Amino acid sequence: MRRNSIDKNYLAIVFISLALVLYQVITSLYTFLPVFAGLFFCYILIALNDEKQRVYVILAIIYLIIYDVNKGFYIFSYILFLFIFYNLFVAKVRDSLTCNSCILVIFIVSGYIGHYLTNSFVAYILNEDLPVFSNFYYLYYILIDSILAIIFFRDKI
Repeated sequence: MRRNSIDKNYLAIVFISLALVLYQVITSLYTFLPVFAGLFFCYILIALNDEKQRVYVILAIIYLIIYDVNKGFYIFSYILFLFIFYNLFVAKVRDSLTCNSCILVIFIVSGYIGHYLTNSFVAYILNEDLPVFSNFYYLYYILIDSILAIIFFRDKI
């Protein structure tokens, strides 16, 4: 029997997923490597309603969950902020701005800052220490993710 191209697509998804999990481990060892959390956050916001992208959105959500666990944040905090931000702000940002690059940068900055604030809020409720906020690394990650988002997602908004 002949294999169709859909089977090859799932094989590629498995290899990409394994590579991203390995990359998460590597970013734990080398902090100068960008973690791409904002890039995946932005991708989820863009592709959440697209049926063709459903598998990739699920993989991006899994990546953010692994990011939370790997970096010592509260599990599902990125997903919690994602759904809050999507329901309250995404439509307003898209309606008020016409610059696609500006929208992408706002999504990425909101992803990193909102994730930190969500973790701070959960830590406050649980009466635990606040997560560490490194200005240099956050700005570095925001810059790298913003450049990559503008390159990859500018036409998809």
